[in-house]
Amino acid sequence: MDLYLTEKDTGWRLSWCLLPEKVKAKADSDFITYKFINIGEVKIPSGQKLRTFSWSGTFPGPAMRQMPFVKTALYHSPKEMITCIEKWRTNRTELVLMLTETPIYANVYLKSFTYEPTGGVGNYDYTIEFIEAKAATVYTITEAQTTQSAQNSNVASGSRPTTNSTNTPTKSEQTKTYTVKKGDCLWNIAKAKLGSGAKYTEIYALNKKTIGSNPNLIRPGMVLLLPY
Repeated sequence: MDLYLTEKDTGWRLSWCLLPEKVKAKADSDFITYKFINIGEVKIPSGQKLRTFSWSGTFPGPAMRQMPFVKTALYHSPKEMITCIEKWRTNRTELVLMLTETPIYANVYLKSFTYEPTGGVGNYDYTIEFIEAKAATVYTITEAQTTQSAQNSNVASGSRPTTNSTNTPTKSEQTKTYTVKKGDCLWNIAKAKLGSGAKYTEIYALNKKTIGSNPNLIRPGMVLLLPY
């Protein structure tokens, strides 16, 4: 199991050398509350709140780098980890959070981050929380009225309402494929076929069942769907 945070725009990735004991994912539904004289309080579902992901752990100091429970190949000093995370907070960087071998995979922003030195050997204890990043479409009044008018027209005529272009492509739109060659990685495939290596997450999302829980483990001969 590995924990990664990847910058969505650049594809640069930070790996955790010491996994936390647990990662908490929280997903709530949103409700509108009404009060009626004879009935009392009534709650009606009104969409989903943004998911949050949080955990606490330790950034091991240099003296602990060779300990058996620390993944030496992924090691970054506490100073490097803290500097990077603070940069994400300051720049409001959109990230891709992935905990392999689990369903945790989401675009996120850093919500809170606290840390303090502990133990006297260069370790830092920390607590970190992320909130799901979700795109929002903002309309002008005229655009909103035009969109609503078109939807009403579709309903009145019995035709299927039009959908936003950001919706998941249909199967007929997902027919473009790529056969993995020796030395390939999703980043290079996305850069060559989609114009940006950062779009590797789109390829992984389409092919998660084929690739498995680790997007780095693709094999020559594997046929991948590519987004349009």
